[in-house]
Amino acid sequence: MKRLLTSLLLSAFLLWTSAYASNKEDVKPVDVKLHDLELVDQDGEKVRFKRDVVGDKVVAIIPFYTTCTTAYPILIYTFSRLQDLMGDQLGREVVLVSVSVDPRTDIPVRLKAFARRQKARPGWLFLTGDKTSLAKALLGVGILPSQNLNDHNHTPLTVVGGEGRTWKRFYGFPSPELLESHIQTLLASKKGSAEEK
Repeated sequence: MKRLLTSLLLSAFLLWTSAYASNKEDVKPVDVKLHDLELVDQDGEKVRFKRDVVGDKVVAIIPFYTTCTTAYPILIYTFSRLQDLMGDQLGREVVLVSVSVDPRTDIPVRLKAFARRQKARPGWLFLTGDKTSLAKALLGVGILPSQNLNDHNHTPLTVVGGEGRTWKRFYGFPSPELLESHIQTLLASKKGSAEEK
C-alpha cells in the first residue's frame, strides 16, 4: 500500500511539474545588476554576493524558504538533480545559489540542516541575511519585481548567468538537463572568449 501511494504521489508530481516545465518560450534574457551585499551562508559565514558568491563562475539562482510546501520544493529538487549533473564542475566553475525569502525563519543553523537533508554538496549555497539585502540581491538578478521581499509570491523562477556572460531567466520548472545544457553553453562561451585574447 505504501509503495502504491508513493507511486501515485510521484506520478501526480511529475504531471504537475510537466504542466509548468520551462520550454524555450519560457526562457528570457534578463538585465542583471549584481550588488555586492553582505549575506550569510548555511555555515554562518558572511559572504559578499557579487565578489564571493558569483565571482567569475556561472551561477544558477533560485528563491526559496525552508518551510515552503508548494513551488519552491520543486526548484530545490531540480537543484539536487542538477548538482549531480554538474559533477566536479560544481564549486569550481559553477555555483548553485538558493536565496531565502524568509530570513526570520531561515537562520544559518536551519539552512545547514535543510542543506544536509538535500544532500547538498560544496558549491551549492543557501543564503540568508537581512530582508533589505536579500530583496536587493534578488531584485538585481531579476527574481523579485520590487525591493519588497514579500513580492516573491511563490513564483518559480531560475536565473542563470555570470559576470561578463548573458543572463537568462527560466520561468516555471526547467528540467535539470535544460539548466545543465545552458550552463555548459555559458562555460564554453567564456572559454572561447578567453582563448581569443
